[in-house]
Amino acid sequence: MRKHSLKKATAAVLSTAMVLSAGAVSVEAEEGAPDDVKVVIASSSDPGNYLPFGATNSVRSQISNYFYESLFSGVYGGSGEMVPLIATGYERETDGEDSIYTITINENVHDSQGNTIDANDVAFCYNKILEFGERTTDMGELVSVEALDDYTVKMVINNEAITSFPWITETVYIVDQEAYEASESGFANDPVGTGPYTIKEWLPGSSITLVRDDNYWGKDLGYNNQTCKEMEIRFIAESAQVGIELETGTVDFAYGLSSMDAEQFRDRPGFAIDEEMFCQVRSIGFNESEDSLCSNKALRQAICYAINAEAIVQSVYQGKGGVPTSLAVPEPSMFADYVESWDDETVYEYDLEKAKELMAEAGYPDGGITLRLMTKNMSEYNSTCEVMQAMLAQIGITVEILSYENALYQSYRYDQTAYDMYICQVAPNYMPNIVGGLKWYMDQNTNTGLNTFFIHDEKLQELLNAALNYETGDEEALDALWQYSKEECFLYPYAYTYTSYVHVDGMEPFINWAIDLLPNCSTYSADWSRKAE
Repeated sequence: MRKHSLKKATAAVLSTAMVLSAGAVSVEAEEGAPDDVKVVIASSSDPGNYLPFGATNSVRSQISNYFYESLFSGVYGGSGEMVPLIATGYERETDGEDSIYTITINENVHDSQGNTIDANDVAFCYNKILEFGERTTDMGELVSVEALDDYTVKMVINNEAITSFPWITETVYIVDQEAYEASESGFANDPVGTGPYTIKEWLPGSSITLVRDDNYWGKDLGYNNQTCKEMEIRFIAESAQVGIELETGTVDFAYGLSSMDAEQFRDRPGFAIDEEMFCQVRSIGFNESEDSLCSNKALRQAICYAINAEAIVQSVYQGKGGVPTSLAVPEPSMFADYVESWDDETVYEYDLEKAKELMAEAGYPDGGITLRLMTKNMSEYNSTCEVMQAMLAQIGITVEILSYENALYQSYRYDQTAYDMYICQVAPNYMPNIVGGLKWYMDQNTNTGLNTFFIHDEKLQELLNAALNYETGDEEALDALWQYSKEECFLYPYAYTYTSYVHVDGMEPFINWAIDLLPNCSTYSADWSRKAE
């Protein structure tokens, strides 16, 4: 087994002192590129609101990053590097089980209304997060944040995990306290942030248009993250409709195109396809609460053995991907903590007879049960559910597919009465280690004492803690966590895939960590025709 510490993934955090230089966001603009570029993007769904402190989701985060900013950023960092935004640096010391960070704040930060951001605003935002209590998976180790002076804050983290400091400093948006308190909606529909763009128009359920903030404070630091003047993000759930919008010229860049719909643009004049290995593994998550039949381990295992994962890769993703052997994409260069021995393993290899034996062991020798499978209303997810529905029918399980728009999906996934299984994606978002993504699903240090499977499993928590700990967090600890998770069948990884990003010619997209397009960091040709008003 290859030996290196998970600490490599967050080397910056281990420094006693870290001072980061500004200007980390660097994009080479094409000579003669217009200053009034407008770009239209298709996204899967409307996030519903832009609340800065509550529980979040991937769509809301993608859009909110344009007008909110945090102390540091993993968005601009590409593969997880911490890029300074509102903070300029930090010092770290330890006191028993506490890690104490002294963080310096840039003295020139202001929001789009001109309100100055200082250490008191930073402390206010973190205390709001703690008050709301909705993000304990991200913030579980955070004890306190206080202003020491106008531009210095003290942050205390207890039992610090490998992922704690980056997550805590990259995922909390910093806003002006007075502006937030003056908002009747708590910035749900009228956000005021420090980011490079402001909202020009929001048509709920249809589109949101953002415009460059010409008074953006970061321009003085050399951040080149305003390469387009205006972004219109259209909310289009159906992949086929997105393809039509591209073809007719009303959309310039497409998220969420199915592999089949993307293929029609290959080698077509006027279009380009960028293919990136998606860093998250397509998986089934199980509801193991007493409200669900999936609390039965043998039943969960039967389900996994009955699913022909290779057939899903071929039929839904046209063979662009493969069957994972763990809860991570088999691409070591993506992750500092990938365990190479996983390459020689299998998870639950398709075996229909084994599945039927486990159905009998679970108490259902003749099947005759109905399970609810929940998914986001996206083309490839819906297709995956239909394929799984047919496969599970072979062992006597009737699958009821529950397909919801993103906002409802995100709400229902925390309701243990709402589903039995759900389609999800497992892996880090902006951290280059696997254990950070597993923490989100497995951690039981929440206000309910349960994890996302709605269980409290002391051995699982013990193994997770060991994998996350600075001293014990190595590949052996991570492998032990995965082997136990595989045996207990909390999650079933069925596919890793390549994502096809289709866009018109004249655009060089900045794609972060194979998840997000950053149109504000992309480059545009001198003859880009779509202009802002």
